[in-house]
Amino acid sequence: MEAIAEVRADGRAVAIELLGGGQPVVYRVEGVSEAGAAAFGQAVGRLLPPPDGDAEPVDGLSLMDVRPLPGRSTGWFSGLRPVAAVGALLYAGLVAAVGTAGGGEQVAALLGGSVALYAGCFMIYAGTRTNVEDWRLNRRGITVMAQFSHYTNKRRVYSYTTATGESYTYQTTGSGTDPIEVTYDPARPGYARARVSVLDTLVMVLILAIPGFVAAIGVFLVGQAVAAPWGGW
Repeated sequence: MEAIAEVRADGRAVAIELLGGGQPVVYRVEGVSEAGAAAFGQAVGRLLPPPDGDAEPVDGLSLMDVRPLPGRSTGWFSGLRPVAAVGALLYAGLVAAVGTAGGGEQVAALLGGSVALYAGCFMIYAGTRTNVEDWRLNRRGITVMAQFSHYTNKRRVYSYTTATGESYTYQTTGSGTDPIEVTYDPARPGYARARVSVLDTLVMVLILAIPGFVAAIGVFLVGQAVAAPWGGW
């Protein structure tokens, strides 16, 4: 805090300007949500001390200490990259083996089935994650009334106040300016969603049957492509 002059929310980015120096030194955090950027700027802004013209100038950059997070590797082989590389090599070998034993038709079936399997599994994962988040919010969240604030990028922005008196924003699509109910997570007050009914959850579960069917087709095509050249399906 002693090094910061100002924090500005700029759409999906946060600009953090340091104190002192001939040229302003600004750090930018990119790729965050607009609501998250605004909430961060408000929270930090409240903690910054007011300017004191009689105090000695502070060089914020001299107070900064940049270091990597402990226990994390920043090299190419960090995280899941080795797993992805090995998986890509194994898949390339599988495609080559199927092409050698069964020809181009089986390779086409393998590639098409792989795409269907990936797409189906990804949609199932995304839908399930959304349902889990909604279930968690309905279970431990706090529901409040959010008041319309303004429009931005064809989205409606609402503001709501938490039980501790802090204000946050929530964005949604559609039209109209009527107040809506939102449920926020007390552990993450800036994370909120419009209240989800049981019917909405049931509809989402039924929708997940579609990517499940797509994934099943992918499994069938991949299995057939792999087994057919060796007298399988």
